[in-house]
Amino acid sequence: MNGLARTILILGLLGGAAAGCAGGLTSIPSGAQQVHIADTDTSLRLLPATVHPGDVYVVLDGPRQSVVFVAQKRTADATPGPMSDDDLDRLERGDTEGTSIEGISVACSTEQRVAARGQVGYCGNVYRFTLAPGKYAFLVDPPDGDPPQPVPAGSMAILEVTP
Repeated sequence: MNGLARTILILGLLGGAAAGCAGGLTSIPSGAQQVHIADTDTSLRLLPATVHPGDVYVVLDGPRQSVVFVAQKRTADATPGPMSDDDLDRLERGDTEGTSIEGISVACSTEQRVAARGQVGYCGNVYRFTLAPGKYAFLVDPPDGDPPQPVPAGSMAILEVTP
């Protein structure tokens, strides 16, 4: 490889790396449903806690940069969906059987998070979910332990999707 080709290759790679964290970001569509997740040391809150079916944009307002989204999923082939009250009671006791657990987080540098704030995509603090009517849970941390341990008070919030 000659010097000019090598220089062009290196510049292309550097440009791609620099743009990689900023690329692929999209804004929340105007008028879209949004749920803001706010947390403190002792609580997790959803604002609003009720939305309509369809696309819902979940915004991590912090200070926490990650939460867990839980939906019902009875089998490996099933599509995740709303949880029954019994499912939510079991989840609160730490029983995750028949659920789908998805971590949502922002794991970029502070500068990257600031640049992508309010955006969907890599380093953004917004996540899009398409939700059917029913109830879904957000947790501060995934339940773990053997035997299962109850979810600490205040660290679980329920999103209700109403028709």
